Amino acid sequence: MSDMTQSIAGINDLVTKIQSGSAGAEPSTLGLGSLIGGMSATALFVNIVAGLVGSAYFIYGKKTCNVKMLFSGLALCIIPYFIGSTILLVVACTAMAAAPFFL
Repeated sequence: MSDMTQSIAGINDLVTKIQSGSAGAEPSTLGLGSLIGGMSATALFVNIVAGLVGSAYFIYGKKTCNVKMLFSGLALCIIPYFIGSTILLVVACTAMAAAPFFL
């Protein structure tokens, strides 16, 4: 019977840790900041806009069989994940968004 009460006490401790947010990780690594990787609000906004424009380019390129738009849309969806600098991200996304119209 004492084993059962110890396991129930252990479960209660685990539930308390989960509710407080400290189960299995440092409290400083939990929260929204860890979900978005510590990105600034500007970088997050640019990533979202680039993904939306890239999705639109990709769908348009797929429907019209336009290879330039298709690959430009794919690049706009993928490349922002690999660029850390916000200024470089804005420049690269602007260039990729304009590329199908100038190539």
